[in-house]
Amino acid sequence: MKRNFTLILSIVCALNCSPQSRVDLTPLFLAAINLSQTSESQNEFPFRVISPQEGEILTVYRSETTVQANSEGEFEIFHEGKKLFTFPSSPSSPQTSPAFKPKNGENSIQIHFKKPDGTTFQKEINFYFGTKLSAGAAHSGFLKNGNVYTVGRNNFGQLGTGHSTGDNNNDVIVPLDSIRDIFSIHFNQNNSMAIAKNGSVYTWGNNAKGQLGIGNNNNPNPKEAGDRLPPTLVPGIDDAVMGAYGFNHALILKSDGTLVSFGQNNVGQLGNGEVNLNVNSFSTNPVAVVNLRDVIQVIAGSEHSAALTENGEVYVWGKNQYGNLGNGRLSAANTVQSTPVKVEGLSGIKQIANGRDHILALASDGKIYSWGLNASGQLGIGGSGFPNPTPIPTQVLNITNASSVWAGGTQSFSILKSGEVKGWGANGNTANLAIGETNTSKVYEPNKAVVGIENVIHFGCGATHNFALLGNGEIYGWGWNFKGSLGRQDLQSNWGAPNPVSITLP
Repeated sequence: MKRNFTLILSIVCALNCSPQSRVDLTPLFLAAINLSQTSESQNEFPFRVISPQEGEILTVYRSETTVQANSEGEFEIFHEGKKLFTFPSSPSSPQTSPAFKPKNGENSIQIHFKKPDGTTFQKEINFYFGTKLSAGAAHSGFLKNGNVYTVGRNNFGQLGTGHSTGDNNNDVIVPLDSIRDIFSIHFNQNNSMAIAKNGSVYTWGNNAKGQLGIGNNNNPNPKEAGDRLPPTLVPGIDDAVMGAYGFNHALILKSDGTLVSFGQNNVGQLGNGEVNLNVNSFSTNPVAVVNLRDVIQVIAGSEHSAALTENGEVYVWGKNQYGNLGNGRLSAANTVQSTPVKVEGLSGIKQIANGRDHILALASDGKIYSWGLNASGQLGIGGSGFPNPTPIPTQVLNITNASSVWAGGTQSFSILKSGEVKGWGANGNTANLAIGETNTSKVYEPNKAVVGIENVIHFGCGATHNFALLGNGEIYGWGWNFKGSLGRQDLQSNWGAPNPVSITLP
């Protein structure tokens, strides 16, 4: 700055000289401009954070930091104030830190960059680990500031209020005052789960197959009004980081990378290696899933379960009627697979999702692979009419830059790195894809979906209704409003909303 001032002063003096002594000032002006630009360049922030993004929501139990510097120097990565990694910068390309485990709920990372001259620059990025939106067959859940809100069908007590009026509409969103400090929710079919920041697990809803994991399968008549179990603590679990519900079974991912499961086990969906299973097989208490370690994500479909491991591999167990296992074969509906099976042909997978009987896998290069049931086009691989199941991972068409995948029922979604949302699968009268109309019954390959809103960062997918969370905190829902599941009193029940509608929590 001192050099700039000296040069500018020289120019001013030159301008005040007599006409006879004036010289061409162009070189001086150019030099001043060049020095000014150099000074500004030196004051620019010397690195950028590529991931995680501020406010990002992670649904995989794994985090890493990607940065890029514009000069030589050294990076230090801190998580919650604790230094994790140190590495030299490489200005020619982005650099990714080793992976680390996020904590339940809110997280912060601090990135320090030190130049060779000792100058240090710092940035802090805040992100979230957990699921904030979830939906079942006809009920819905929302998480805000550690509090759970529910709406929709409540015949099994799946709203968690401790009481049911039978199978009536419930279109008013209600808070659950009996549980607090929740960081993640997981709903499906007629069940609900909430995980507290301290690793405790609460379940409620249908318990006919012991899928609450509380040691019994007591279940009231869903057609009758009366008391229902409120959110109930699952005994013996205090280190949960993620959960998943299938139609009648549940899985819990623990902080050590292992899984436990409970509920129905007719085709081995609990993954505990049990044999001689039948339609009456179930476990009312958590049992260990065998032969799996280093799990970072778990999901569940109708009667299958799937897990993603730290090294990017996918394992599936349970039902294989529609090629759910991804092993190239279709099996009889009652065929048992009670141990996890690796899905061959996949590598570098960073996220998985599933609907009723189909599975999506997002690779690190932005491509998506799918397999399983495809009657509604939910695999996104083209076709018409009622396509046959596909029992091997097949690349989803027209997407090479996905940042996340989501699925529910017979519909699928992807948020692209550009921020655009693509959808495919069932639509029709239930308006699953939010494409603005219901005349299109099925979409066989990815197309523009969730029209009218932007900056979607998080999904909650149900059987035929879905929700999206925007970067500004707003929530939108669409699809079949069965039993008031969209939480809008002004919408007709049993009607499909083809455009996203705003959802307001009390």
